[in-house]
Amino acid sequence: MYKQIKPDMIYHYFDQDIELIHEIIELVLELNVQDLKNLMPLYQDGEINQIKKKFHKSKPVFSLLGANNVNKNIVILENNINTEFSEKYPAFLEALNELEQDLHSFLKSSPH
Repeated sequence: MYKQIKPDMIYHYFDQDIELIHEIIELVLELNVQDLKNLMPLYQDGEINQIKKKFHKSKPVFSLLGANNVNKNIVILENNINTEFSEKYPAFLEALNELEQDLHSFLKSSPH
């Protein structure tokens, strides 16, 4: 059903606290996902350290959501940031869009 998240992990890490889960997912959508969707201007301005900070901030949260594929994409981008960012970023955006869709679906399907 979900392409990028693992609901079992989410429930496990947040001890079945539905209200907390909803708050965290809403923050992830507002902060982490939006930050990562807007990296190209930073890259074009040569703000590599800012990009790395945004990656560093997002990886632990995505791990808690079971979004291992997104984290793998982050590692690939980080490792190739100076040489292949422009080429690899569109595929990362696709994974990020899937993550965003998964999180919205999860919020709709889980009781609040």
